[in-house]
Amino acid sequence: MSKVIIKYGLILFGLLALLKFIEFQFFSYKLSLASYLMTIASIFLIVGCAIAWFFKPDKIVEREIEIDQEKLATFSEREQQMLLFLAQGYTNKEIALSLSISPNTVKTHLKSLFEKLGVSNRTQAVAEAKLLKLIH
Repeated sequence: MSKVIIKYGLILFGLLALLKFIEFQFFSYKLSLASYLMTIASIFLIVGCAIAWFFKPDKIVEREIEIDQEKLATFSEREQQMLLFLAQGYTNKEIALSLSISPNTVKTHLKSLFEKLGVSNRTQAVAEAKLLKLIH
């Protein structure tokens, strides 16, 4: 642990010394304002990129959730469709238009779906379906 602290301390000391040297050059009128600002910006850009590269995650792991087919089989095909539409944020009218059914039929299917999931609204239905691994 102390080696890491010493290593980062030396790196920070080096960067600070470089910044102070550039500042000295600017105040002794050896650098113009534009050159001074460009140099400082370049240093911060390089340091920022180095830090981002150093702390980047090795792999981005995407977990593919497996759908529980047994639980999903307890729902009718229409209820499964309703669940997918709910997960995508469709309204009752949009679902009705997509499936060529009336909005009242959509409400009936949703009511049945809510009862099977033990919930009382759309948001709870989607959350419960994800929890039960019925949808992604």
